[in-house]
Amino acid sequence: MTTTLTLRSVRAGALVAALTLLSACSGFFDVPNTNQPNLEDLVNNPTRAKLIGAATGIFSSARSGIQAYIWRLGSLGREGINLSGNNQPDYSEPYFGPLQSTGFGGSQWTDRYQHIRNLSVFLDALARISTAQVSDSEKAAGRAMANTLKALAFMYVIFTRDTIGAPVDVDQPITAPPAPFVTKDSVYGYALALLDSANADLARANTFWFPVPPGFTGFDTPATFGAFNRALAAKAEVMRASAAGCGMTCYDKAITALGGSFFVADSTQFGLGVYFDFASEAGGIVNGLSEPLNGVTFFAHPSDSVDAQLQPGGQSDQRVLDKIAAKVGPAQQLGGIPQISGTQKFTIYLTGGQADPGHAIPIIRNEELVLLDAEAQWFRSVPNKLQAITDLNLVRLRAGRLAVTTVTAASPDSDFVKELIYNRRYSLLWEQGTRWLDARRFNRLTDIVNEAPSLPFVPRVMPLPKGECDRRGLGDNCQPPRS
Repeated sequence: MTTTLTLRSVRAGALVAALTLLSACSGFFDVPNTNQPNLEDLVNNPTRAKLIGAATGIFSSARSGIQAYIWRLGSLGREGINLSGNNQPDYSEPYFGPLQSTGFGGSQWTDRYQHIRNLSVFLDALARISTAQVSDSEKAAGRAMANTLKALAFMYVIFTRDTIGAPVDVDQPITAPPAPFVTKDSVYGYALALLDSANADLARANTFWFPVPPGFTGFDTPATFGAFNRALAAKAEVMRASAAGCGMTCYDKAITALGGSFFVADSTQFGLGVYFDFASEAGGIVNGLSEPLNGVTFFAHPSDSVDAQLQPGGQSDQRVLDKIAAKVGPAQQLGGIPQISGTQKFTIYLTGGQADPGHAIPIIRNEELVLLDAEAQWFRSVPNKLQAITDLNLVRLRAGRLAVTTVTAASPDSDFVKELIYNRRYSLLWEQGTRWLDARRFNRLTDIVNEAPSLPFVPRVMPLPKGECDRRGLGDNCQPPRS
């Protein structure tokens, strides 16, 4: 599958039987491959059973590439680093640059658009099937699930490309020209429109008639799935407010969305949320970030420990103690990066200190919602800075075991932002590439340590894949015009 194909959803007249949705037995469920129809058959001859198999494949493809997303964005933000040495661009590009459209830099694009294609095909087939097989209420449930996951996919796309923008009108025949690029604000707006449409459909849905993966436990009915939908909407509004210039209007909308989400100011519920599942059994898709302490691939960046604040008793921020441990065995070091010695490993995807290939990865959880609320409360049209500080202190005291913040309601915005991104960095460490995204949207990329004197600063965006530029008749590292 080339990038060119991923930019256009496929309709019935242009489907190719050889193209198939991702296998349904890829870690979420044990569903035979025979349940997974090819695209042409799914759209031309939709049945309830085929749509159920396709829905399972959609949930599976939703997590495609998430591990690479975490370690690549985590490398750009110096949360961690890949020191395996198996593929030179994996460490040379983020540390020495430039980001290449054919290597590290051009990733996190094709897999997202492949997933978006799968979602569009599912929605097309869902629209075609008779209400005798799938009722109107059930169709609403299917649309809500698919459009929520489609919005999440577009969020991942714009998180990595930012000012480059992205195409959103991709539900076109395969013979159509490439969809035009739109601005990052428009991408956020499109994702939010999908989320709002899905939320409206959830009110018309009675049940999910397809299997929902275990990572959605507690959010696996139309009523409870809406809280996940609104959590994503709150995140998109906050990111749009700061990254795309929407400002107070979007922060106000984020507060409203949080009110419909699973946000709760309770430190015992920090882990509450929705997760991507992985398989522990042979043959399933495993969580490769769950590496034993003697592993030689993924390492915590030394700055994670150096930059951490201290608890009143002198220990490091509890989030560092909870998420990072010393490597077992000799340090890992690459000749190209003599400044970094791999001596610390991440433990957040371990279970009982041991590698766990079935360990889940968060999509969004309550601890992040508390920090989204803090940001929105501070910058909303009628600021509630005391609430913002209360949110920060809840995270500092309970997750970090730190003293309360020195930020007050009279503090300048710059002091609040510094405190906010510190806590987002450590609360979401090695989960979502948060540090790089926050540093960019608050114009603080120079705060990230840069060991390579050849790079003037940490890159702001990941380039488009070469195939995307080629299809549009543009050179490498292109930036297509945006409408």
